Amino acid sequence: MKKLSMIIKKERGAALVICLVFLTLLSALGAAGIMTSSTDVKIASNDLSTSESFYIAEAGLARAQAEILNDLQNDNDVSNNTFYSLSGLITFTPSSSAFYNFTSVSFAGGSYQMSAKFYDAPGGGLDPKRVLVRSTGVGPDGSTTVLECSYSAENISVWNNAIFSGGGGGAIPITGNVIIAGSVHLLGNGIPATSYTFVNQTGLVLNDNTGMEPVTLLPTVNAADITSDLGAKFRLKNGRVDMRLGSSTLGSLASPLAAIYIMDGADSDSDGVNDDIDGGVNILANGQNIFADEGAYSAEAYDLGNVGLSLPGISVVGAYDLTAVTESDGAPTPRGLINGNLELTGQYKDGPTWYYPNINQNDGFGNFIIFDSTTNVLQIGGVVMVNSLIISDDITYTGIGTIYSLGTSAISGNVLPGAANSYPITNCIGVISTGNMSIGGASQVVLTGAYYSAAEISSNKQSELAGTIVCQRFNITAQVPKIWQIQTLAGNLPPQMPGAGYIWTITAKNWREDTM
Repeated sequence: MKKLSMIIKKERGAALVICLVFLTLLSALGAAGIMTSSTDVKIASNDLSTSESFYIAEAGLARAQAEILNDLQNDNDVSNNTFYSLSGLITFTPSSSAFYNFTSVSFAGGSYQMSAKFYDAPGGGLDPKRVLVRSTGVGPDGSTTVLECSYSAENISVWNNAIFSGGGGGAIPITGNVIIAGSVHLLGNGIPATSYTFVNQTGLVLNDNTGMEPVTLLPTVNAADITSDLGAKFRLKNGRVDMRLGSSTLGSLASPLAAIYIMDGADSDSDGVNDDIDGGVNILANGQNIFADEGAYSAEAYDLGNVGLSLPGISVVGAYDLTAVTESDGAPTPRGLINGNLELTGQYKDGPTWYYPNINQNDGFGNFIIFDSTTNVLQIGGVVMVNSLIISDDITYTGIGTIYSLGTSAISGNVLPGAANSYPITNCIGVISTGNMSIGGASQVVLTGAYYSAAEISSNKQSELAGTIVCQRFNITAQVPKIWQIQTLAGNLPPQMPGAGYIWTITAKNWREDTM
């Protein structure tokens, strides 16, 4: 009993000690909780500050995109020393080595500052369609986020192509050594989505226009337009491409297309080839026939579905109306301008007599057509309207003008500018046809110009066109015609060509947050 009493006495006060230890632990845990909560609040506060400055910087990039588009719509060049800002004209010296800082803009309790640096063009100078934008966003508390984004502009005008078609080529195959050098844009309207819009058996769609006829055609073209990199794109909104037969290609290994955009970009077998390119191959060892920076190794969908492009309609105002005019050469079967039907042809002999189907028509308001059948020189300006058009002989032309045919047009002679390196800057011809148009009805025909038909354009024989065709349907099946896109044509069109004018889109590429 005495021993038990001693044990109990020794344990007196233990409860107090345990309580004190427990309270100490609780105090420590509480202090740790307070410190954690304080840290969490600081982290949340920092996250909020960073988010605010980040979103403000993003707003700066969005503003920059709108500013770039506004500048392009005014002068078609983002890299020159005049920048058409939404708030007014800014004059500065653009550079590819240093950023130019624009005025800071207040936004959402903070501010952003846009800066721009430009890219060198391959041929010298600055690229007129690319710019690197830096946006520095400052939050209400002074926190900073810097974002950079490269923007690329594209003129998607129907004339910025080798071929633009509201429908397509349908089931008519492209055979022979056909060359289409430049962008191809086919809407496929009225064609079932499962049908072929572009059937290419042995034709080449190239990104390089340096191979055009060297003696008579190449020397007439503005030298800056001859390039091994057209930045060409193949676009098909509706329908399919058939490349199952022959040796056709889209692009080349040496100079791939910039992009291939077709339908919805489906790739059910994950081979990188769009399901709607029937017979497309993107492996060199297997006979590769599609080459592109985008769309050859990863299927890409048609990219302009929200733009609403369509085949432009004819809207000619103030043309010189020659539809009831006759200017006869006096032959038994006269040629020239007969009841509004225009034929451009050289002097000819009927029996023992030579006839000269000269034309001299001028309305005094800038619309004129003058043709000397002895020299086969055509002078043209403004717009002249006729019932039909035939060019049956080789002609050279001076001036910038358009022939508007209310019916059909047939061109079987050379159509070349009268001076070297002058097309399309100082000499350029356009033909508008309500009905069908045939180009190159004779062998070895070479032409320049812009050609539009509300119906079908056919190009055949061994003809070569440095220019663009815009039409509802095309037929380029017979005997190796060649079409070479001339990039500056879209900005130097003859008057009142349907769909004239730039249509700019801006694409953001290579976005990143700068850690500077």
